Amino acid sequence: MFANYDYTEFPEVKVTFDGSINNENDFTLFIDQWRNLYEDQKEFTFLFDMSGMGYVNPKYCYKMAQFISELKEQDIQYLTSTRIINVNRYLYYLLQLIFALQGPVAPVNIVYNGENVIEP
Repeated sequence: MFANYDYTEFPEVKVTFDGSINNENDFTLFIDQWRNLYEDQKEFTFLFDMSGMGYVNPKYCYKMAQFISELKEQDIQYLTSTRIINVNRYLYYLLQLIFALQGPVAPVNIVYNGENVIEP
């Protein structure tokens, strides 16, 4: 599985990535688990660990921006903040692309090159 959700420290949800998105199903499973968190109607935070992330086709940036747009239409935002760690140059570029297309639902802190970068 491309993304592994760990709920043991809830309300912090740690998501680790393993390899690349190989097909639409990988991406769908990733966002379906995110949707499930909203269905639980409990506030949560994300910690995305990108150290195991492989190549990601930029087309998924557009799909992610669309998903964020859908989330923003929700009456209540259960995601309160996101921290993204172990980001390399390529992934940082993709994150910038996503946030240029669609601003985040909640505050985002990215750790890139060992420094915190706050995104809009």
